Amino acid sequence: MRLLRRSRLGAALFVLLSGPGVGAAGSVEDETAVKHLLMQSFDRPDAPLAVDPIILDGDIAIADWAQGELGGRALLRRKDGKWEISLCAGDALKQSAALEKLGLARPRAEALAASLATAERRLSPALLERMSRFDGVVAVDSAGGHTPLDPHHHPIP
Repeated sequence: MRLLRRSRLGAALFVLLSGPGVGAAGSVEDETAVKHLLMQSFDRPDAPLAVDPIILDGDIAIADWAQGELGGRALLRRKDGKWEISLCAGDALKQSAALEKLGLARPRAEALAASLATAERRLSPALLERMSRFDGVVAVDSAGGHTPLDPHHHPIP
């Protein structure tokens, strides 16, 4: 009985300490797939890409990224079992109101924004500042190309 309690405690601690999304079935695979997609799309030898944290909620993910002096956040959606980058932005993806405008229901938008805020608490102020510098909202197509959703790079309306 004591061994069973210890293994349950160990499993609970693993889930808590492993970070967002790891406790849910398939989340480790999803996190790996999201990171791989971003690395495959944007990592370059002369400008390595760092991706962390990744927040998962079903078929939606938000991934923080940094590359050189820049950084930002990517919104990804899973379609037909495959992750796709929908758009990149800066601080807009931290706001539940912006996530709602992108089509997420309010409870889901609020949960994602809260999870992202919690995960970003462990990041350095300098890294957070780099991600805040991302100007506007940029749509990303399946080939990794990107175009501004708004030609003037205004925040999400």
